[in-house]
Amino acid sequence: MHIPPYYKKPKWQAFFIGVIAGTMVGYLFFLYIYGEHTERWIEENLTLRQELKDLEQDYELLKKDTDDQSDQLLRIKDVEIELVNVDQLKLDRFTTLRLTALIEDEIGAVVGNQIESVGEQRDLLVRTIENKSFKVNQINYQVKVVYLTIGPTLDVALEIRIQSS
Repeated sequence: MHIPPYYKKPKWQAFFIGVIAGTMVGYLFFLYIYGEHTERWIEENLTLRQELKDLEQDYELLKKDTDDQSDQLLRIKDVEIELVNVDQLKLDRFTTLRLTALIEDEIGAVVGNQIESVGEQRDLLVRTIENKSFKVNQINYQVKVVYLTIGPTLDVALEIRIQSS
C-alpha cells in the first residue's frame, strides 16, 4: 500500500497551510473570548461577594436595631468609599474593588455606632485608615483621607499612594 505524496503538490500545501492558519486563528479567538468571559465573571463574582457582605452587615444592624428600639439616637447605616486618584495611578477594576473591600473591612466596625460617638472619635478613625498599609497583588498601598463626612452614611474620599519599599 502506497500513500501518495500530497505534501509535494502546491494545492495540497496551500490546503494544509490554510488548515493550520485557520486552527491558529480560531484558537486565538477562543482564548480572547474565554478571557473576556472569565474577566467579566470574576468581576461580577467579586461585586456579588461584596454585596452579600454588605447585606449581612445590614441584617446584623437591623437585628441589633430591633433589639435596641428604645434607643432613638441616629446611627451610621452605611459606609461609602470613593477613591479619588484611580485614573492617575491607572489601577484596574479588580485592584480597585479589592482595595475598596479591604478599606471597608478596616472601618466597617463603625456601622451601627452612634453618629455622635463616631464624630468624637473622628481623628482616631482617620489615623486608623491612614496608618494601615493595604496589600493588593503584592503591591502595598497607603491611603490619605481627603474628606470624611459623618452622617447616616459615612462618606470617605481617599487618595491612594503606592508605598515605596
